[in-house]
Amino acid sequence: MGRRFPSMSTTTFVPARLKMARAIRQMTATALAAEAGTTPPWVSQAERSKDTPSPELIREFARVLNLPIEFFYRPLKHLPPSDAFHFRATSRLAKKDEDMARALSALAMELSDWIEDTYRAPEPAVPEVQDLIGSDDEVAPEQAAEALRGAWGLGVAPIKNLLQLLESKGAKIYSAGGPLQAIDAFSFRHAATPVIFLNVHKSAERLRFDLAHELGHLVMHGGSLHVEPGKEKELAANDFASAFLMPRSDVLGSIRGNLMLEDVLVLKRRWRVSAMALNLRAHRLGVISEWTYSTLAKQLSIAGFRRGEPGSDLRVESSSLLTQVMSDMRARGDGFSDIARVLNVRAQDVQDLMLGIVTFAIQGEGMRAVRSTADLREASVAPVTDLSRHRGAHRG
Repeated sequence: MGRRFPSMSTTTFVPARLKMARAIRQMTATALAAEAGTTPPWVSQAERSKDTPSPELIREFARVLNLPIEFFYRPLKHLPPSDAFHFRATSRLAKKDEDMARALSALAMELSDWIEDTYRAPEPAVPEVQDLIGSDDEVAPEQAAEALRGAWGLGVAPIKNLLQLLESKGAKIYSAGGPLQAIDAFSFRHAATPVIFLNVHKSAERLRFDLAHELGHLVMHGGSLHVEPGKEKELAANDFASAFLMPRSDVLGSIRGNLMLEDVLVLKRRWRVSAMALNLRAHRLGVISEWTYSTLAKQLSIAGFRRGEPGSDLRVESSSLLTQVMSDMRARGDGFSDIARVLNVRAQDVQDLMLGIVTFAIQGEGMRAVRSTADLREASVAPVTDLSRHRGAHRG
């Protein structure tokens, strides 16, 4: 039997909610005005608190934007500033995509609030580099990666499941692979909580690298929300990711003699990285010559490894935390629509935040978890959350 999930809306129209809704749906003020039977200046005034739209117009906004009317009356507690993010875009990012990322982040934070109010989840434990080394001195990515591995007691062994490791350290991982595909990944800190969004439409190996790359940003560049984007920081995050996934001593101990194409294809499975990433790491560490690196890069490119990982059987890492939450929901007779009701959005909006990192077969209002609780307990870091409910679980 399902439970009652209370909404958190008020009786006052929240102007920022209208802009947030437009960003999520990627709809211009002009397009919204045309479909809602008003004018672009009216939409602009409503978003800037210049004028409160009539109840009839708010209903039209809700209809056009395909959201419950309560969405526009819900207090907006989380809206990170536009310069709070570390973006990793597939190309130069359009403003509409930045706005959408910001709006989805606000929605994800509301989902996180609900999870934390309802379940006991891990406390944030992703340090910034200054805390790791006890100094404000500039730190090389290699040193930062080694320091974090040491702080987390990982040694130099390969990391079996990076996503679940980060969840166990209090990070929140969400999918940007539904409506937002122009971005490879992005991250930010919400108070002390690290948040990472992934574009899941790529190989498991490259998703792991994206996760490690964003972890690098959070550790090395996360001290201030106002971080200027730039090539230098992107390269530093790449170097951190390589060092964190493929520790220097482990690579040096595993590669002896000349490296052949067949060796790369075998060894990449050890660290669960792309063939291209392993080739570059070996070259940067001086394990292979410039000639060998170039030769392997050409061979890998011809074989299709520049765009993917042909023949890979590595599965995309799944979220243990979100999977356990949704499995618990189903066991109690609830589903995506119940969470959506709390957040005053559509069930599809909730599903999009989990696309690709939580595997479900959708069945009407509910869902069926493909992975079982037993499977989760066999993961490298599991269970990452105590699913015992708080008393008085639901805020509001």
